[in-house]
Amino acid sequence: MSERGSIVPWLAALFFVGFVVLGLALDVALFAATYREAAFAADAVAEAGAARIDPRSVYEGVTTPDRTAAVRAAETGALDARPRPARRATARINGRAVCVTVVDRYEPRLAALLGLATESVSATACATPAKG
Repeated sequence: MSERGSIVPWLAALFFVGFVVLGLALDVALFAATYREAAFAADAVAEAGAARIDPRSVYEGVTTPDRTAAVRAAETGALDARPRPARRATARINGRAVCVTVVDRYEPRLAALLGLATESVSATACATPAKG
């Protein structure tokens, strides 16, 4: 019984499985990078929105954000900071805190071939103005 060439199918299967695992690892890494970018944008613009202080509140000894200026600065800042085509941003004021939610879209590469669809990645960050 000749066993010549019996390793070829095993090597082909091993290479195929290796490429699939490598592709899925790449998808997971790119998904994490998309989340990290959304979280960075949310954090940065929440602080930028909290920096828009209502001047009347300062005279009263309390720092509160200017509601319209803070929301506008946070939402436009999130869309301008490393812009992405499908990024959405919403800002709101909770008491003294400016909270921003940034939603990005992640389109899988290899996972799309396996039937996984586009995923939404969202990150929320809040910041409060403080005396400094």
